[in-house]
Order: sequence, then C-alpha cells, then structure tokens
Amino acid sequence: MATYLAFVAHRDDELNIAGTFMRLIDDGHRCVIACITNGSRGGLADRPEEERKRIAREEFDASTSIIGAETRWLDINEQDFPTSDGQMLARRRIFEVLCDVDPDCLILHPGPPLDKYDYHEHHWLAAQLPYAESYSASNPNYARPRGLRPMSIVPPVYHMCPIGTPMVPDRYVNITNYLDRKLEAASCYESQVAFLAEHDRVNFIEVHRAQSIVYGSYCGVPAAEGFCTSPAWNRLVAEAGLPE
Repeated sequence: MATYLAFVAHRDDELNIAGTFMRLIDDGHRCVIACITNGSRGGLADRPEEERKRIAREEFDASTSIIGAETRWLDINEQDFPTSDGQMLARRRIFEVLCDVDPDCLILHPGPPLDKYDYHEHHWLAAQLPYAESYSASNPNYARPRGLRPMSIVPPVYHMCPIGTPMVPDRYVNITNYLDRKLEAASCYESQVAFLAEHDRVNFIEVHRAQSIVYGSYCGVPAAEGFCTSPAWNRLVAEAGLPE
C-alpha cells in the first residue's frame, strides 16, 4: 500500500482533501497530514497568542482524528512564515518530515503555475517549499549529512483545489460516502467558523459542502474533491495515484 503525505499551510486546510484521505485510509493506505503554521495569528483576536496556538492545535487534532490520518505539527509562527528566517526554519522541518515519512505521493497547495489562482501567500509557500525540498530529500548527499535516510523516490505531486479558487481539476475523487464525516471534521474548527463568518462573510462548513457538491456535478457523482496533477518534469503520475 502507498504512503500519501499532504503539507498544509494552516490547520483547517486539510479539509480540502479530507474525503480523499478518508477513502484512501479505508482502502488500507497510509495518510499523513503535516501542518506548517501553528495558528499564532488565526482569528481569536481577544485571546493571547499562546492560547490561539493551543486552540489551533486542539482543533487540528480533533479534525484529523475524524479523518483518521497521522499528523505532523511543524509549529511555525504565521507571522514568521513569510520571512527569510521563517522559511529557512520551515524548510528544515519540511525536509525532516519528508525523510521520516518517505511518501509515495505528495499532496500540496497549488504551486507554480497554479498558485496564481490561490488567495493566500502562506498557501503559495506551503506548496513551493515542500516541492523544492522533496527533490533534495531524495538525494543521499543532502539527507545523510543530516543523519537522515533519504526518501526512496522523488514523489509525484497532486495539487489540492482549495475553496475560493477558479482552478479546474484534472482529477476527481468520489467522496460521496465521506461527505458527512468531512463536514464533521470541519465542525471541529469552532474558532475558524466564527472568524471566517466575521472576516470573510462566509459559512465555513457550507462552503466545503457546496464545493464538494459542485465538483461532484463535474464528474457525475453527488460529492467529489478536485486535484490538479503537477505539470513539471518527473512529477507526473504514470499510474492512477488517487482513486477515481
């Protein structure tokens, strides 16, 4: 069975792939979700930073427990992530996760040229840094000097289609039987539901329901999640890497 590793910028971004990972896990595959930032600026403006981070981790753990995935928490402060120092720290931790998990397939936010469709700079970085590090992490000359075992392969990449983007997927996964559990996982994010209702004027849970239904309508099923295969050399999938 295969190992799938997803890097997400924020806790709650895993909901874009929650149904797919539930299905893969039920099929016997190993699925790991690595969250890069720690919620230090994620809503809850009336709470101190350490409390925001604690709540973010608790909500992420609750959501991923429903999904059934393994997790990694990279603990990068959101305000530091775009800085040079923050990116260097994130790169080191991403590299370590890659070598530790040794994935057969990577799931990332939209990367070049698809990142033009994404609205958040953290998402751009959360695609670009793992993409870059996943090539180096397969090279023994990079991994072994750090005391790490290199990845077995340069993994193929799928880019998730996040909410609020006009990306047109070229791969769909039927999640009809998992939609209710996906929305149950979304309901774990009480802080985000309140923040996004006020800040972005959206119903967080219903947006995920609606997108799943729309993607389902594209491919003739009640609910689906969408992905774009990486267009880069050596990152394409020769065989079906995700279920239909």
